[in-house]
Amino acid sequence: MLVTLNAVDGTRRAEARGNLLFTHRGYSGPALLDVSHVIVRAAEEGRHDARLLVRWTDESEEVWRTRLQGTGTSTVLSLLRRAVPERLAEALCAAVDVPQDRMLHQLRREERHRLLDMLFRFPLPWNGHEGYRKAEVTGGGVPLSAIHPVTMESRAHPGLHFCGEVLDVFGPIGGYNFFWAWSTGRAAGMAAAMQAEQC
Repeated sequence: MLVTLNAVDGTRRAEARGNLLFTHRGYSGPALLDVSHVIVRAAEEGRHDARLLVRWTDESEEVWRTRLQGTGTSTVLSLLRRAVPERLAEALCAAVDVPQDRMLHQLRREERHRLLDMLFRFPLPWNGHEGYRKAEVTGGGVPLSAIHPVTMESRAHPGLHFCGEVLDVFGPIGGYNFFWAWSTGRAAGMAAAMQAEQC
């Protein structure tokens, strides 16, 4: 399902809009893979305090605040099904302790607040990651500040060129790491060839 994910860990943060999948082993999908480096780095440092927050809807908080003040016989569950599948809506109601069969006009103020937080800032629990064997992109490597951006040549060791994922770059899922590898490889190769000609 299409969501917006935010991963937050101190000064590290990442946001992605895309599909989130629930699997038998946890979460997956392009949105998660695009922000996972924040969570993985925290885990590798032995911390589990990084937060993974999901926004389930594209509509504004003001629109949902108005909807939650509805009249008539609409229930919380019937309203939430506009944003998420029914089984997920049921689970989310349980997570924020709001009865799914509660009529909208019967909602208390604090229940509306909990539902809004759930729709726009729901914390997804996490306890680890699948490791290198499932990784799409690896992090770390030579910092970009350590190379000349046009030639990919090391600032510390002239004549040494770097390219691809040996450099510390995170790109979104969707082939961008291939593009990065090819473009930096071409720049490094051309620069190295020109240096060889001048010798």
